Amino acid sequence: MDYARYVVRAGDTIYKISKAYSVEMSEIIQLNHLKHPDRIYAGQILLLPITKTLEQVPGEIPEPNFTYAIWLYDAYAGTDSELTAITTYLYQAVLLDRPEFDALLRPIAYDELRHLEKLALALRHLGVDPRYGALSSGHWVDWRSRFINYTSELCALLDANIEDEAKAHHLYLELAKKIPIPEIQEILTEIACDEERHYYLFCQAKEQFCSNCACPPPPPCSPDPAYTPSEDPPEQSGPPDGARG
Repeated sequence: MDYARYVVRAGDTIYKISKAYSVEMSEIIQLNHLKHPDRIYAGQILLLPITKTLEQVPGEIPEPNFTYAIWLYDAYAGTDSELTAITTYLYQAVLLDRPEFDALLRPIAYDELRHLEKLALALRHLGVDPRYGALSSGHWVDWRSRFINYTSELCALLDANIEDEAKAHHLYLELAKKIPIPEIQEILTEIACDEERHYYLFCQAKEQFCSNCACPPPPPCSPDPAYTPSEDPPEQSGPPDGARG
């Protein structure tokens, strides 16, 4: 038995889907762990038990787009995601309640909001519903406020932000390599450069308000040049020139 991934359409019900594809309602409910089968929604992804002899189910998301969507959902509204970053940084700005931290955190939070919108467009490009959540072990998990980092001590807070931005920068560079769709690659590379810039901003804040620290630079946003310059370039203490803001 194979399983098809069916995208729920407006007006669909479990009864209609079961009749259309000769599948028992109980099979669909049990396979998808539906606590409220009467509350399915347009854009929801359901697994259907389909034999190999049947044609592709209309509304099914073909591979590899489904795999790409799973990866993007994690970055979009998973545990460590853009939605988590937005809410965490705005919480920190209000919590610290000082102009210098407000000027640091709010612009970064607004950058993350822009990233959220771009990832939503990328998900729509892949044919899925940009709902706030992610797939975990084949099951949908809505985004939750417990994903927010509620650390209140300044230096620990900055350490967590530095670590998160470095991870995000690396993640987006990896996704840009793994998803061979130019429109999405452009979005992911732009976001990676923003995360690199955020990383340096948080490092500078830690140097100013905590103690001297030497943050190792994250991987570059662009590949290394194919030539070797005759002279070593000067060392840079901040983000490379041309990093997008």
